[in-house]
Amino acid sequence: MKIIDQAGLAIHLLPDGPLQTNAYWIDTGTVSCLVDPILDPVNRPEGAARLSLILATHGHFDHIGRCDDWRALSAAKLAIHRDEAGYLADARLNGSVFFGAAADYYPADLLLHDQQVIQLDSRTSLLVIHTPGHTPGGVCLLVLQDQQARALLTGDTLFAGSVGRVDLPGGQAAQLMASLDRLVRISEIYGPAVPVLPGHGSTTTLRAELKSNPFLTGKARFS
Repeated sequence: MKIIDQAGLAIHLLPDGPLQTNAYWIDTGTVSCLVDPILDPVNRPEGAARLSLILATHGHFDHIGRCDDWRALSAAKLAIHRDEAGYLADARLNGSVFFGAAADYYPADLLLHDQQVIQLDSRTSLLVIHTPGHTPGGVCLLVLQDQQARALLTGDTLFAGSVGRVDLPGGQAAQLMASLDRLVRISEIYGPAVPVLPGHGSTTTLRAELKSNPFLTGKARFS
């Protein structure tokens, strides 16, 4: 399903995998990148431009499960935050061992860092925002076109009405709350209308979450 469609930028929402993870295909018309490679390659959007990069918001198996398939099919490299690199080869860290099918993956080709800018083409870039808490190296990705914020991909940091769990290996509640504060600042810089594209569930906006998400309004805290 195409959820962002404007001149020079299309973002497709493509749920897939055992936990119906939201993979996102960002297409500028000349290049594409895949965010969270759980997507079966047969479900690639029709007419999309050449895949140039694969990005993982974090290293849980339901977000990276087909990363090796995609690398085998294309020349695209896999990028993950440097604090998450160990998750690929560790079935306990990536969570697959807890779901009855321990899996490991080849190492990442590129390691991301906070505030890194990934230039997709002359108009479109991705700003990497380190948002630990659900995992140590979780990131959100702010899609910028002509320096305007078009979407915020939040992985398992922020959902519509909720936030990521912190009871898996590497999770820390205090870190996640600090990461949510960073996302609030995105609304202050770019405005609250920025679409939020989470790793699971329905899309939302920063405005809606600031208004009703209990972890952002202060009505809910981790025990």
